[in-house]
Amino acid sequence: MLDSNALNQLSQLKQDILDAKEYATGTVVGTSGRFGFVKLEDGRDAFLSPEKMQRVLPGDVVKVTLTTNKKGKLEADLESLVERSLDRFIGEYRTKGSAHFVAPLESSVSRWIFIPPQQRAKCKEGDMIVAKLVRHPFKDGKPSAKVVERIGQANDSKIEFKTIRAKYNLNRADNETLLNQASDIEKLFNESAFGERDDLTHIPFVTIDSAKTRDMDDAIAIEHLADGLTRLHVAIADPSAFIEQGSTLANSAQVRAQTVYLLGGYIPMLPLQLSNACFSLEAGKTRPALVCQIDLNEQGSISHYQFSFANIASKHKLSYDDVAAFLDGQQDTVREIILDAGDDAPPAPELPAEMLQQLQDLKQLAQLRKTFREQNFIPAVDQTDYDYQLNDLGKIEAIVAKPRNIAHSIVEEAMLATNICAGKFLAEHASGLCIAHQGFRPERLGEVKALLKEEQVECEQDITSLEGHIALFKQLTESEGKQALVFPLRRMMQVGELSLEPNPHLGMGVSHYATITSPIRRFADLYNHWAIRKALQDSVAFEALNEQSLEALTEQLNIGRQADRELNKKLIIQFAGSLVGSTGKGKIRIVTQQGFGVRLQDTGIDGFVLFKKDTPKVYDAKRMTIEVDGVKYSLDMEVDVKVESVDKEKQRIAFSVCK
Repeated sequence: MLDSNALNQLSQLKQDILDAKEYATGTVVGTSGRFGFVKLEDGRDAFLSPEKMQRVLPGDVVKVTLTTNKKGKLEADLESLVERSLDRFIGEYRTKGSAHFVAPLESSVSRWIFIPPQQRAKCKEGDMIVAKLVRHPFKDGKPSAKVVERIGQANDSKIEFKTIRAKYNLNRADNETLLNQASDIEKLFNESAFGERDDLTHIPFVTIDSAKTRDMDDAIAIEHLADGLTRLHVAIADPSAFIEQGSTLANSAQVRAQTVYLLGGYIPMLPLQLSNACFSLEAGKTRPALVCQIDLNEQGSISHYQFSFANIASKHKLSYDDVAAFLDGQQDTVREIILDAGDDAPPAPELPAEMLQQLQDLKQLAQLRKTFREQNFIPAVDQTDYDYQLNDLGKIEAIVAKPRNIAHSIVEEAMLATNICAGKFLAEHASGLCIAHQGFRPERLGEVKALLKEEQVECEQDITSLEGHIALFKQLTESEGKQALVFPLRRMMQVGELSLEPNPHLGMGVSHYATITSPIRRFADLYNHWAIRKALQDSVAFEALNEQSLEALTEQLNIGRQADRELNKKLIIQFAGSLVGSTGKGKIRIVTQQGFGVRLQDTGIDGFVLFKKDTPKVYDAKRMTIEVDGVKYSLDMEVDVKVESVDKEKQRIAFSVCK
């Protein structure tokens, strides 16, 4: 039997061994073989043998001890699991004999995961499923999962839409309390119980949207005042009076963050009976609204604005295409859009002359306002929209470019003006959510200044301030030969983000900006309606969001964007296979050391021109240009390209430059 001294010596020896070990934390990386690596936090790679890889999944964060093997290479021994990479995931149901598995669709996870009999939910071979990892392999190398939801078979109609919706957990069921609250609101609308409001039903509002839109949340009208002033009336659907903060509907809207529009369908933020009926500013029906009256002078500057809660009655539902065709002189009149009109229905009525004149006036105001913004703010670059035509299976059959027309500009200018007014109003009351844009990314500011110095662009003001930012871009757009700098500079800028502080939006060049024009589609807009109501009616209760709630809201908005991008890319990759060998014009959207990305102008499809490694290239990181064979390629440059290949597994489209 060992005495106390011997035990102490053994204990000390054990501690010395532990102290001599090198511990590290890193992320597991898989390979095409059975072995893998741990990417350590300091950038080193440590080898993981096939036996050890059985206990982890790619993406797991693990604590390891490091040793050097006989080949002098760094090798890792697993100590503990810090963070698992897989929890809820999408996979394909697979069977092998009597055993059932799920093959994760995550490209990094190549192994099948066992599904115990009690967790199989009557799925069959080839089903797309939502699964949850219930047993991690770290202990003994034997992971297991359970079926959460069956999505469908790979050849089912709209399977891509259903898969993306399930992957991002967007299709959340409405509970009984929420449905009861929605029914109570419906009763109020059936009784026209809208409360005490201003009566603006005499104002000739119209909605301009796509022909099939049902959730119409904005309507506009115009009138001419004395002294050359023009008054723009913007009516916004008003759910804030009927959905109280903290209620089930409000909490659900906050969790969902927005209506998510995807190819093949959409997931509404609010129940359809509210967004498509009660709150929608339908023609011929009295509706409660938040109204912004904006007075503009002859130069297009806003001289005064006022918010009020009122009843309005939109006179007509119009479509972008019909309004644009009339204003461009392609047709003599505009017909009202009648939803659900059958094929044998009589022609929709034409607009009366006074409404046609109002459209002409709105056109002039939109042009005036756009010119004012170009002279005083930083207008965004016009983008082409695309109409994705889907077949019954939810696959893309055709893509049609839909350039923005004058009708889009009318609505856009009205909404921009309204949101600018809302930003100022909420900033004055230290309330609401603004969209802030801090200008250039801090880590790129040095490059920005170096580029401007090399190009001999002298800035008298601080370019990180609102005034300096506007002055810089105004100087570049008006300087001979300097306009091309705008595109790389924009690539070095931050993105706008929701903020509880009334910070400026440098990207647009405005002091304050807060969205309020889509409260039945965006929670931030609904929240700002609550804030405006509190400012106008002090007796109304209002609870401000905290930073934690804002972070969750922002994350959910990002999830919606990711879902949209992933589904678009998946369907476009499928469609693009038929385009291999075709040529077309495109514009360069990104430049790297290896080549450049191009967006085709007729379809909006993105691909990449990759130059061979041995091809001589001159890359300019600051100007974002690359020179090959005497040709300098730069951002927004038009190029002729050929579709060379489509890699469905890696989701990549390869272009080449047409000679």
